[in-house]
Amino acid sequence: MKRLFDIVFGGLLFIIALPIMLVFSIILFFEFKTFPIFTQERGLTLEKYRFKILKLRTIKPSDFEIAHTTEEDIFLKPQLKEQTSSFAKWLRKSALDELPQLLNVIKGEMSIIGPRPLMLKDLRTMKKFSPELYNKRGMLQYKPGISGLWQLFGNRDEGSIGLLALDSLYEKTASFIFDLKLMLYTSSIVIAAKNSDSIFYTPRASSPRVHTFVDSTSKLKVTLNMPAGIAKFILEKVEKHEGKYTVEVPADWWYVSDTYKSFSNRKKQSKIYSITDGKATPEENKNVS
Repeated sequence: MKRLFDIVFGGLLFIIALPIMLVFSIILFFEFKTFPIFTQERGLTLEKYRFKILKLRTIKPSDFEIAHTTEEDIFLKPQLKEQTSSFAKWLRKSALDELPQLLNVIKGEMSIIGPRPLMLKDLRTMKKFSPELYNKRGMLQYKPGISGLWQLFGNRDEGSIGLLALDSLYEKTASFIFDLKLMLYTSSIVIAAKNSDSIFYTPRASSPRVHTFVDSTSKLKVTLNMPAGIAKFILEKVEKHEGKYTVEVPADWWYVSDTYKSFSNRKKQSKIYSITDGKATPEENKNVS
């Protein structure tokens, strides 16, 4: 079903996007004076789902290299701001530089929705500084995606731990309907040009900071810093799987007596649900810092 989803929607979107990519390519050619589409080898890990990703060029060709000192560095690259242009910035913030990857989807190398493929040098950094998380990522089964839970809702400040948590959560909840929901939400990010970008990243000021981790017992804990409909869908799906999970959801994004809970002072709180043996029970409320 997932492959059919990718073929149908990937093919349709590629046809629609083709003239748009042509216009973007002409603009980028005159800006950077070089071929506007390039390939870059990426993968889920160094050993799994490696392929050459297609992208519109948004960075000037140069020998500039970023030295990684921690694994968090791979998700934040503000040093490259001077290597871009105003148009390239808009392309990255709207995620439209990813349009050529629809061809990767049609070829079966990646999916529309799935874990984010990383550059090989970033994967080497993750393997060096966070080998346990790197190995856990290698256990994921879904192909890398153009969009996904982490691409839409991830906190780049968290580094690999947040990436793995959301990728693992997607693996537990993936379905045709969920992919469709995430695809529709992606369209709103594109229209508003609010994509989370490694070069032009700004933390979300209007929402509580996300705290995400996967502990040594593989217990998954993730704050669902996302719209109520998607958070509710995830919780309902998680209930159907074996294992114990703790999912934190901001209280004003959850349901109480079939209605949205409203607050006069809109305090930032989280309602914590422990999900064990298919049952979700509230444990406590706590403030989110």
